[in-house]
Amino acid sequence: MLRRRKSEWVGKAILDVPAGNGDTSHLLLELGAEVTASDLYPEFFRYPNISCVKANLNGTLPFAAASFDVVICQEGIEHMPNQLHLFQEMNRVLRPGGRAIITTPNYSNLRTRLSYLLLESEAYRLMAPNEVDSVWASEQAQTIDDVYLGHIFFANVTKQRVLAALSGLHIVEVHPTRVNYTSLLLLPFYYPWMRLAGWLARRRGLRRKPSTPKRAAAYAELAQLNQSLTVLTGGHLIVEYEKCAEAPEVVAGLRGNLDLATAKT
Repeated sequence: MLRRRKSEWVGKAILDVPAGNGDTSHLLLELGAEVTASDLYPEFFRYPNISCVKANLNGTLPFAAASFDVVICQEGIEHMPNQLHLFQEMNRVLRPGGRAIITTPNYSNLRTRLSYLLLESEAYRLMAPNEVDSVWASEQAQTIDDVYLGHIFFANVTKQRVLAALSGLHIVEVHPTRVNYTSLLLLPFYYPWMRLAGWLARRRGLRRKPSTPKRAAAYAELAQLNQSLTVLTGGHLIVEYEKCAEAPEVVAGLRGNLDLATAKT
């Protein structure tokens, strides 16, 4: 995806976090971007011509507000206990209209949904996330913030969507990825029922609560995501967001929700 859109990155200030070994940062630099790399373990970064800043996604990123045009977060969100904080930090460091690209294992495809039903695991051949198999720490680890938490915190597409909305970001595109063939085989059996269930839930929700343009738009987007063949059959999730509001604007937009909620109870 990055190579296909290489003209978009020229001259753009891009934050790659977590940067891992630095392959993506190096590629972006070759494509003409102004790259800043950051990771919990910068000692594993292998490109000496790019400086890698130590940062913990559970804390405040060590960058000023509105510093970047693009933030790329690859295979990081599923390790974060406070995923809302991650979205808020991405919003903070992005310039108005900036983009955030998040990649993660696809916890919304049909194989993972079935695996969760069977074992509460991301794959039906794996045990559920646990402290023995899913957590790593270096010899220098002093606190839990220094510990690398594995795939403990699932980040399915509808969960990401609402966290993004609460942070002033909205989904621009869910990019196609390599097809997961187990999900593809399950599709004919589950897809009709998912369409029906989605239609019933949307209809019931719009009848029970005050119908507003905001609610109708949210329900429509959720229906689109739940029925997306890219989401249901993709091996990975690559979701691109655009910054559309600052934090105070988001909070202002939520005012009145409590009054509506209490009126219905």
